[in-house]
Amino acid sequence: MAKRKYRTVALASCALAAFAGAGPAAAQTPPSTAAGPVAPPTAEDPDGGLADIEVTARRTSEALQTTPVAVTALGNEALETKQIAAVADLGRATPSLSVGSGGVGPSTIILLAIRGQAQNAPNSFADAAVGIYVDGVYVARPAIGNLGFLDMGSAEVLRGPQGTLFGRNTTGGALNLTTARPTDVLEGYVRGGIGNYDQRVIEGVLNVPLSDTLAARFAGRYDEQEGYFPNEYLGRRQGSVNGSYFARGSISWKPTDLPVTLTVIGDHMDYRDNGNPTAVAAINPASPLAAFYGISQGVQSGTIPGGTPIPLGPGFSVPASTFANFARGGPRPLTDFINPQFPGSTADRDWRYSYQAPRTGFSFIDDLGSFTTASSLTANLVVDLGGVTVTSITGYRQSESGQSIDLTGTPTGAGAFAARSDQHQFSEEIQLSGRVGALDWVTGVNYFREAGMEESRAAIFYDTPIANFASPAGDFEARSIGVFSQLNYRVTDRLRVTGGLRYTWDKRVIDRHSVQDFRAADPICAVGANAGRPASAAPCEDRQVANFSYPAWLASVDYRISPDVFVYAKTSGASMSGGFNVAPVPRPFNAAFEPEDVRDVELGFKGEFLNRKVRINVAAFRAWQSNVQRGISATFVDDQGRTQLTGFGSNSGNVNTRGVEVEGAVVPWRGMTIDGSAAYLHARYAKGSRFENQLVGGTVVSVDRSGEPITQAPEWTAGLGATQEFDLAPGKLRLHLDYAYISGRYFIFATTGDPAQAEAVAIGNRASFIKGYGLVNGQVSFTLRDPDVELALWGKNMTGTKWFTNVFDSYNGLGATVQFQGAPSTYGATATFRF
Repeated sequence: MAKRKYRTVALASCALAAFAGAGPAAAQTPPSTAAGPVAPPTAEDPDGGLADIEVTARRTSEALQTTPVAVTALGNEALETKQIAAVADLGRATPSLSVGSGGVGPSTIILLAIRGQAQNAPNSFADAAVGIYVDGVYVARPAIGNLGFLDMGSAEVLRGPQGTLFGRNTTGGALNLTTARPTDVLEGYVRGGIGNYDQRVIEGVLNVPLSDTLAARFAGRYDEQEGYFPNEYLGRRQGSVNGSYFARGSISWKPTDLPVTLTVIGDHMDYRDNGNPTAVAAINPASPLAAFYGISQGVQSGTIPGGTPIPLGPGFSVPASTFANFARGGPRPLTDFINPQFPGSTADRDWRYSYQAPRTGFSFIDDLGSFTTASSLTANLVVDLGGVTVTSITGYRQSESGQSIDLTGTPTGAGAFAARSDQHQFSEEIQLSGRVGALDWVTGVNYFREAGMEESRAAIFYDTPIANFASPAGDFEARSIGVFSQLNYRVTDRLRVTGGLRYTWDKRVIDRHSVQDFRAADPICAVGANAGRPASAAPCEDRQVANFSYPAWLASVDYRISPDVFVYAKTSGASMSGGFNVAPVPRPFNAAFEPEDVRDVELGFKGEFLNRKVRINVAAFRAWQSNVQRGISATFVDDQGRTQLTGFGSNSGNVNTRGVEVEGAVVPWRGMTIDGSAAYLHARYAKGSRFENQLVGGTVVSVDRSGEPITQAPEWTAGLGATQEFDLAPGKLRLHLDYAYISGRYFIFATTGDPAQAEAVAIGNRASFIKGYGLVNGQVSFTLRDPDVELALWGKNMTGTKWFTNVFDSYNGLGATVQFQGAPSTYGATATFRF
């Protein structure tokens, strides 16, 4: 019923938008805004210099070189040349951007951090620190954040807090993505591609002018590929894309007798694979995993008689035979499952090998894989009323995703789980903008609401006598209302000052429905007033509501020293909403967490030199974060002696960051463009700001965690690319090569107050460190003039770098830490026919 209501409201809003400009008015051209017509991201320079770049980082179209924001902007051509095919690939082209993907979530989940600002465990009940906006509409759930790029207009990565114009949950920055709009030209293309690992891709775009005032555009893609990661226990490769579909349709109306532009965009995606691969980084020899594995191997080989008593507690033991099925396969040392890239491995195998093979008896866990389906409908309306432009951005999105994964990456009964979530959202933003003399202004109101559910089913030590089959679950609702205004005043032709303010009211609602054992016909409730009672006897509910309100603000001054040199200084503040945890939260942590706040200062320089043959942009920043939200993964023994797996968000002290970012490009000769970027980041907890109460031997101990490194905060990021074009008689030859580097970073780090656990925690921390790596990509293409056919050869990770994308640490819980492999070397060819 709730989904139907949201869909009805969205469709009704789009219909109202279509008739909003029906009154008589003089014909005028509306100004470019983020919701309306967007200027091309680049324009050719007749002198062979660097092209102009237009951005909408401040909700209006303006030149990148005179925009007082640190922003990386890529048009459709740059995205294709650099082979940036999804949000995750933007990390290769953006300084200070750290990207994590996959992990224990679906393959489409994305974990973004900019300048060390991250929420490293966003889910249905917690938000990300970097907001993703598609055609002006906020994409709330990171489970579908790794959106594929098809027929894009531009992609902009805004660094630093963006709370004034983009709103809540942009404390780290924002991704402003714009799809290509319909034009008045009949055009399009068809592209087919093949690659190693049996990759097959076909996509196409068709733009159709329907009349002098109406145009439509359609884009679609299908791709599939065999997995990169062999798994001998499953008898197949993991990471196979079993079929990925994406389709988008848009229609644009620009009447000649009304000052109106209306664009309606709808899309649908369906993605399925057969599971994220895992690389075991460390196995704890003192863990239950190691102990149970040894017993199981001994029973299977006959060296341990099945009747041997195995103590599980004071005065309590079980026969060794009850562990017989814990290990799968023949005799093998446990260290063989550690990936060769990590210390302690005895495996003589390729680094790509994965060994996870759950056999819980439940197909929704054992059939490893992930899926995501999502649909959206957006209506962007711009009405020029003379001195005031009215912009309406109406959006509806729905998504469903799920995944199953083995948690230790070993063919054992240590732990596996499956999760599923669905979400639907509706948003409406009304902007008013205009110019009065030297004053440019924009003001507006934003309404956002979402609802959905999330459920997981975890099987922990399922082939042992201490098996636990818990199922954390809950429904959620969120509502946000914001009002904002920003003013730009030109003091002189060169000097400009800007001030902005937004105030936001958030409401978060959670209703937990967690049960103790999902196998039971009548499961026992694990939450709320009816905890411990059968779900059939009383409602299993635990409803909580929280309200938050906070401001976001910005003040800046910029000065144009010369036509080609621009400097600015700004300070801003923003907040990320608080929320709740659906997974069990062990004592003494809190089930809820408070909003995170950040404020910063930034100095910027943007310049072009030598007749626009050289471009250099520099940003230096310092930021102060308080009540930072961080995710914690843990196992704990509950009040009934069951081992439970959990992951939850918590406020974790204050963080101070500072750094410098440099982006540049040079045209050394006609046809050649070299671009590059580099960033340095220094991120640390404020001394004494992060104390955590931990239970050590039944006693609460205060532990200072202020000395820990900041997760997802690489000290260095850098990139370098070169593109050479040759105009030949039959067509154009283009050669491109790029390199992207990111230094080592932690995704998880822990500090214990128990001296007996200090060494084991240190090992788990080392195994949770992703080493720095660099990736080389390249492409060679030749485009015929007539017919307009492009043939291209491409390669990714051309040097065969062994790299990893995410971490799950349970070294001191289940007994292992795993990292998730990135793609090996891939290559292929495409053919494109344009008309």
